[in-house]
Amino acid sequence: MRKNLLSIIVIALCVINVIFSAVLVFAVVPTSNKTNKLIAQVASIIDLELESPDGESSNVSVQDIAIHNIEDELTITLKGNEGDTKSHYALLKVSLSLDTTSKDYETLSPTIATNESVIKEIINNVFSNYTASEVVANKEQIKEEVLTQLRDYFKSNFIINVSFSNMLVQ
Repeated sequence: MRKNLLSIIVIALCVINVIFSAVLVFAVVPTSNKTNKLIAQVASIIDLELESPDGESSNVSVQDIAIHNIEDELTITLKGNEGDTKSHYALLKVSLSLDTTSKDYETLSPTIATNESVIKEIINNVFSNYTASEVVANKEQIKEEVLTQLRDYFKSNFIINVSFSNMLVQ
């Protein structure tokens, strides 16, 4: 009788083990696979951001940079805060850093002066999407947006930086 009772307990434990193994295979493994995919995607996104979009080095020596200053000081109306009836403005000067070693520099650098009104409009449009406090907090993000839109407009990467000087936000 004891042998039968032990056999029944062993069989019951084997059945419980099979059930737990099935739960592990069908519930835990797919979830861990999804987590691994998510981690892999995040890691690939981080790797993409560390590289230059063109695969080129973005380091340009100081001797190869030409500065184009936009003569006019820009006064830009900023987006208002909710419930705030006061108008806010940004007053700034803009300069563009150009890569003189770029293949497009010779052909496109003369067009910057003739397209200053478009450049001012791009800067105005980007700044007008931000409130006064957002402009102060997100200056680098605004620079990147302006730079991206200028590169799209000129269809070239010869503009390597946008600088805002004497910026006053009220």
